[in-house]
Amino acid sequence: MEKVTEKYHLKLKELYYIFSRNVFLFTNGLIGCVIILLYIFGDNQSALFLAIVSVINILFGLIQEMYAWIKLEKLQLLTAPHVTRITENQTEEVVLADQIKKGDLIKLKIGEQVPCDSFLVEGQSFEINEGLITGESHSIAKKVNDDLLAGSVVTSGFGLIRTKSVFKESRIARMTEGIKKYSINLSPIQKAVNSFIRYCGYVSIIVIAYAVIRGFVVNEEYVQIVKNVGALTSALIPVGLFFATTLFFAYGAANLYRKYILLQEVNATEKLGRIKNLCMDKTGTLTENTLVVEDIFVPPQITVDKAQELTVAYIAGTGDSSQTINAVSKYIRFENKLKIVDSLSFSSWRRYGVAVVESEGISLAIWCGAPDLFLEHLNELDEIKWLRRFIDEVSKSGKHVWCVMKSSDSVIPSDMSKVKFSIVAVYVFYNNLREGIKHTINFFQKRSVKIRIISGDNAETVRTVAALSGVNNPDRIVTGNEIEHWTPKDYEEKVGDYTIFAKIFPEQKEKIIEAFKKDGFTAMVGDGANDALAIKKANLGIAMFDGAPATRQLAAIVLTNNSFSALPGGVTLADNIIRNLEIFASVFISQNFVGFMLFIIASILGYQFPLTPLNITLINYFTVGFPGILVSYWTIVALNKAKIPNGVPFLKRIFPFAVFSALAQAIFIGVVFVLSPEYLKLAQSNILVIAACSLTGYIFFVLTPYVYQGFVTLAQKIQMLVLGILEIIIFIVFLKIPFVVSFFDTTNLIPTFSMIDIIRIAAFFCLYVCIQYGLAKWFSLHTGKNDVV
Repeated sequence: MEKVTEKYHLKLKELYYIFSRNVFLFTNGLIGCVIILLYIFGDNQSALFLAIVSVINILFGLIQEMYAWIKLEKLQLLTAPHVTRITENQTEEVVLADQIKKGDLIKLKIGEQVPCDSFLVEGQSFEINEGLITGESHSIAKKVNDDLLAGSVVTSGFGLIRTKSVFKESRIARMTEGIKKYSINLSPIQKAVNSFIRYCGYVSIIVIAYAVIRGFVVNEEYVQIVKNVGALTSALIPVGLFFATTLFFAYGAANLYRKYILLQEVNATEKLGRIKNLCMDKTGTLTENTLVVEDIFVPPQITVDKAQELTVAYIAGTGDSSQTINAVSKYIRFENKLKIVDSLSFSSWRRYGVAVVESEGISLAIWCGAPDLFLEHLNELDEIKWLRRFIDEVSKSGKHVWCVMKSSDSVIPSDMSKVKFSIVAVYVFYNNLREGIKHTINFFQKRSVKIRIISGDNAETVRTVAALSGVNNPDRIVTGNEIEHWTPKDYEEKVGDYTIFAKIFPEQKEKIIEAFKKDGFTAMVGDGANDALAIKKANLGIAMFDGAPATRQLAAIVLTNNSFSALPGGVTLADNIIRNLEIFASVFISQNFVGFMLFIIASILGYQFPLTPLNITLINYFTVGFPGILVSYWTIVALNKAKIPNGVPFLKRIFPFAVFSALAQAIFIGVVFVLSPEYLKLAQSNILVIAACSLTGYIFFVLTPYVYQGFVTLAQKIQMLVLGILEIIIFIVFLKIPFVVSFFDTTNLIPTFSMIDIIRIAAFFCLYVCIQYGLAKWFSLHTGKNDVV
C-alpha cells in the first residue's frame, strides 16, 4: 500500500507540473485580471467571451500534453528495471525493482546493478564496479558480509545479496529518476524558448506600463485601458511556444518507437540530431551480438579432447556467463569431471579469468582471456612464435581469438606477470557484420559525424571489421597499453587523431568519451556492463535492449531491435522534428515581433493599439493555429531529407528571418492602418488590421520551409495552397456569422475604399511579398549552406 501511494504521489507530481505549466502562466494571469476588470467595468460580454477562449485554449493544451505523457509512460515501462528475487520457498521470481522490500534476497549476475544498499550473502568470484556512484572505475572483489552500494555494477561472477533498504531510497533510483521524467530535464531548445518567453514577459511589463500611463494621460476609458493591456499581453508573449516544443518532442518520442528507438528521456529527440562524435564498441554494434565458435586449435603437445576437458573445467569452476563462454559451451557440449579447487571469474577490468583444478592428481591453474595478455609469458619460444603467427593470420580476417592457458599453480597467483603459461587451446570466433551496417556508417559520415570504435579486442581484428563496415581512416589505431600513461591533457590533444581504440580497458573508455565531449556533442553506443560508465559520461547514451541491464537503465536511448542500423531512421526523424519546430517557433516569434512593432507604429502615430484580446485570438488561429496543424502533420510524416543541424544555437537560427520578416509585415500592416478611415483608426478593433495580420502571417508561414528546410516538396506546396484557400473561406464565413463577429470583437464592417487607396494597398502588398520572398531566399542561401542531405 505504501509503494502504491508513493507511486501515486510521483505521478501526481508530474501531472501537477504539466497542469501548472499550462495554467499558471504570466499571460494567463494577466488575461485573468483583464477578465475580472472587464466584469468590474461592466463589459460582461467581452469578459465572458475572453474567458471562454482562454479556458478552451488551456484545456486544449492540457489534453494534448496529457495524451503525450500517457503514451510516453507506457513506452518507458518497457525498460523498467527488473531483478531476480529468491522467495521463501527458494524459488526465483522476476519482479520490478521498485517492488523490492528491505531484507529481500536478490540474485545478481554480470551486467546487473545492485538495486538497493545491501550486503553479500553468497558469491562466486563476485566483483563490482562502483564508478557510477563514487567515480572510481576499478573493479572491486567482494566477500561474504561486505556492504554493497546501490547502483554498483556486477563485473564478475554472481552472488546473492540481502537488501538493507528499498529501491526508492537507493542512489540508482535517484540517478535514473531524472532521466525518466517527462518534464524535468530541459533540452537546449527548451531552455532557449524559456529564456525568450521570460524576456518577452519583461518587455510586456514595460509596454503594458506605457499603455496604462498613456491611457490615463489621454483620458481613455478604464475599460479600454484594460482591453489594451489584454491585447498587448496576448500579442507580445508566445504562450504556446514552450508547450508546442515539448509536444513536438513527445510526439517525436512516440513515433521514434515505431522505428525501434525507445527514448527514456523525452528531449533525446533533439540530441539525436546534434551528434558530432559517435563512439561504439565493435561486438554488438558493427557486428552481430552473437559469437559463434568457428574452430578450436591446439598445439602439438596436447589433444583436442584434453583441451576441451580443461576448458569445461574452467567454465564450471568460474560460472562465467559471458557471450564468449556461452559460445564455447555450445561448441563443446560435455560436462566437467575434474575437481574445482578455486576460481576467479572473468572481468572486463581484469581481462582474464582463472580456475584451479585437479587433473590426474596434479593441481593446475586454467586461465582464459585474450591472447596478447599471455603472449609474453609463455614457457616455450616455439609456442610464442606459433601463437603470434596464428593471431596475425586470424585477426586479418576480422575474427576473434580467445585462449585457454595452463600453469602449474595450486592457488590463484596475485600477480599473473610472474606466471609461466603453456597453451591449452585457441578458439576462433566469428560475428557477421550487422545487416545494413555499411549504410548506417555511410549515413553518419555523410553528416560529417566522426565514427570512433572503442573495443577491448585485438587491434588488427577491430581494424579489419571497421574497414569492412566502411569506417573512414581505420588505420588510425591506438591501443590501451599505448594510452595507459596519458595525462588528461594528452587525452584532449591526442584522441582526435585516432579512429580505432583497441584493447581498451573500461576506465579508459570513460576518459576517451570525456575528451571527445570537449570536441563536440558525443554519443556512445554500447551493450555490455563495461560500457555503462562511458554511456553515463556521454552527451547521449545509446544502449541495446538486450544489453546489460545497468547499461540499458543509464542510456537516454534504447534500440529495441538491438541494431545500430535503426539509428539513421531515427536521426532523419529527429532532423525533421527540429526543422519543423524551427518553422513553428519562427511563426510564433514573428507574430510576437509583429505585435510589438505594430504597437510602436500606432504609438508614434498617436493612436491606441488597434486590436482587442479576442482580435488577437482570432488572428492567432489563422497565423499560428491552422498552420500549426499542418506543421504537426509534417513532423509526424518525415520528409526524405532535411537540413543537418549546423551547430548554430536555436534562437540564432530563428531570430534573423523572423525579426526582419516581422518588420516587413509590421510596415505593411502599418500602411493598411494609416489608410484606414479615421473611425477605424480610433476604434478598439480594426477589421482591416485583423485581415492584414492574418494575410501576412500566412505568407510568412508559406516562406518558412524555404528557410529552415532549404526546399519545399510538391506535396507541401499543395497542402499550403489548400490551407490558404481554407483560411480565406473560413475568414469570410466568420465575417458572415453575427455571433462569431460579436464573439471575436470584429464589430466594424470593412469599409469601401477609393480606387487610389486600393491601388496603394495593392502596390504595398506586392512590395511586401517581394521583400518577404527576397528575405526568405537570402536567409535560405546564407543559413543553409552545405546543410542538406
